[in-house]
Amino acid sequence: NCDKVFFGGALEDLMEARKAVPDIPILASDLMLYPYQLYKMYLAGADAVTLIVAALEDKDLLYLTKIAKSLKMQTVLSVTSEVQLQRVTKLSAGGVDCISLSNRNLEDFNFDLTGEQALNLLKSPSIEEFHEKHAGIPILVEGRVGMISSSETDSFGETYLKAVIDAGATGVI
Repeated sequence: NCDKVFFGGALEDLMEARKAVPDIPILASDLMLYPYQLYKMYLAGADAVTLIVAALEDKDLLYLTKIAKSLKMQTVLSVTSEVQLQRVTKLSAGGVDCISLSNRNLEDFNFDLTGEQALNLLKSPSIEEFHEKHAGIPILVEGRVGMISSSETDSFGETYLKAVIDAGATGVI
C-alpha cells in the first residue's frame, strides 16, 4: 500500500520494489477511486491494481477497469458481499482478471476471523453466475487467512484453507 495516512506506505516503496525485482509482477493495493491513481501506480511500476468494489459506483468500476486494461495492468476486484459479486458479474467478459473474496469488514476495517464471510461467498449462487460469465478467472480469498483456525490444534488454519480450496477458491492471499 502506498497510502501514508491509512497504511503507512509511500509511492517510493512501490518504485523501490520495482527496481529490486524488475521481472516479478507487483500489485498496488491502495484505495483506488480516481483514474489518476491508476496512472500514478502504473508509472511507479505496478503491473496490477486492487479495486475495492464497495468503494466504487458501477460506472466508476467499469471506467477504472477499462483504464487499467488500456495500461495493460491487471485488476484484482475485492468483494465483500453477494451484492458486490453480482455487480462484478455484470462487467463484460474480459473485464475482470481476478476477484478476491475478502474477510475484511469495510465499515470498521476489522477482519472476520471465522472466515465465514469469504466462505459463504464461495458457496453462494452468485459465484455460480460469476463462473458462467467469467470462466477461468482466478478467485482468491484474502484477509488474514492463515490466522483463521477452527481449533487450538489447527493453529495455522489448515482446516480453513482446505475448506476454501474445496469450495472453489484458486488460492489465498
